[in-house]
Amino acid sequence: MDLLRAVLGEDHLRIPDRHETRQLLTSPLQVHALAGRLRAGGDTHVSARELLAQLAADILQREHPQTSRDVWEALPRLAARILDRQGPVQAGSFAPQHLLWELEETGLVVHDSNLLHFALPLFEQHFAAQALREGHTPLASAAAPQSFPHWRYAIAFIVAAAPDEDAEAFMRTLTRTNPAAASWVLDEIATPSGDRDPPPAAAAGEASANSGGPEQVPAVARHLREATLHWLAGLEPLGPLLARHEGGQLIPWAVQLGHNWLTVAQARPGVLDEDLVAWADLASLPTPLTRFHHQTSFPAPLGRLACWERARSQLRTALANRMRQRTLPVAPTSPLAAERAWFLARTIMAKGRLSKVGQHILLADLRPELDILMDRVANTVRASWQWAHGHKIDSDDVRWLTEHVSHIQGDALTSPRPPGDRMRPPPRYVLRDALIGYHDLVQLNFPRFGAALGLYSIFPVRAEGVVTMPPDESQSEPATVMYALRPDAQSAKDQPIVDVRLSDEPDYPAGSFWRSLRRDHDRSSAFRLPGIAHQEASLPYHERQATNLAYRWLSQDLHAVGWLERPVNFP
Repeated sequence: MDLLRAVLGEDHLRIPDRHETRQLLTSPLQVHALAGRLRAGGDTHVSARELLAQLAADILQREHPQTSRDVWEALPRLAARILDRQGPVQAGSFAPQHLLWELEETGLVVHDSNLLHFALPLFEQHFAAQALREGHTPLASAAAPQSFPHWRYAIAFIVAAAPDEDAEAFMRTLTRTNPAAASWVLDEIATPSGDRDPPPAAAAGEASANSGGPEQVPAVARHLREATLHWLAGLEPLGPLLARHEGGQLIPWAVQLGHNWLTVAQARPGVLDEDLVAWADLASLPTPLTRFHHQTSFPAPLGRLACWERARSQLRTALANRMRQRTLPVAPTSPLAAERAWFLARTIMAKGRLSKVGQHILLADLRPELDILMDRVANTVRASWQWAHGHKIDSDDVRWLTEHVSHIQGDALTSPRPPGDRMRPPPRYVLRDALIGYHDLVQLNFPRFGAALGLYSIFPVRAEGVVTMPPDESQSEPATVMYALRPDAQSAKDQPIVDVRLSDEPDYPAGSFWRSLRRDHDRSSAFRLPGIAHQEASLPYHERQATNLAYRWLSQDLHAVGWLERPVNFP
């Protein structure tokens, strides 16, 4: 920010405090590009991809290096080799000496200690995009879980510059290879709705009709369903939890298109004979729920890549609900499963009086209570229960707990958290279980996302921090926990290293330890986080603390790649 003020000569420059804008200020090159945009009367609502793509083209056009065809052909291959290796390449293994000299003379490539790299990452991504276009590297390989963070701008460059038909093909590959990559690219190249070109005449004419007719399914509806199926394929095994399935397939849709609005209804079993059926007067049915699970109407997604955006929007709404409810699948052995089981069993047995439940619940007492609730579940479409001053549970909770209890060895369910000495629960156990649980969530639900998820990209990690007790423990003030998550190859994924110290001096964390954590946090970006620092109050009797922490980390990572509209927090 100081550099931007200096370049523009404005001491009191103010820009919006948005995550996207802050990311533009993470390198001098981007700062100079942003300054040029602001001088020309532009604003800060611009993606890094737009800044970098234009900047690379401008520099090459201005400098216009005079060199041979062999050099221009070698540059994309060099970029691909560097990104695949995730570092400089051996000069001798890449090209003969005369070509190495020519590469250096362009000013684009640096030859140092027999290693080759580009003078600026900007040129690396520019020529990597050319490598993708020319087929030196397959798009699926560049978008793979561990490769995507390094190739991301090159991928965004080619999708943004491609004709509509090619861009559609690129999205089909990206969604099936890595839905995180596809989502991030979609946001990176998105055009604000007010700046979009009007739909082609054919599409506009189609959208103005009152109905697709009983024999003709609107093309936009077919395209939307195809985009949804591609997203779901990439999201396996999570897909069936985000959209209704029947017999392992996405349930049939009835659709109606009229006056630029598309109505989609998800059919109940036996209502439709085909996956996609045009239904006249669908939007005005008096009792749609007798034949359809759900019905919605929205502006027809007719613009460039609009069906991909709309399909993702529908799926991420369902994902946000799962995140808020904290019900993504985990293995029975996960600490998150232990927390959920204890929370549900305690709620059922306490019936609003949690103090009557100790550290153990006998399965012989729990099973009869579950049998009573399961009888209700079996005879209703959906049921829920809430006792006085208690938490609400529903049919899915009861089914899950019944299944989970069947895997428990022994005759009792035990609280997953050991009694605390001066705090309940101790932060060390919470952080340990949250890290294990976060890793479990990603491995089981988002296996194709990989290094696109910030915290997951630095695993294995260690947690280190400080717990500051309140000045007077008799007061209601909670203890404060400050911690950092850092890469550590010695830390096991199933037993991460957690080093949390206790301090009775409230001012201690304001020293160098906490400042170093904040510096790490300020330097971090959506990819390859050097460390993640947090400060929060640890509430003494907060339910499912490790679960809440794991889901908060995951929600921040999913938000960074566009799979959540906003992070999910728990009070």
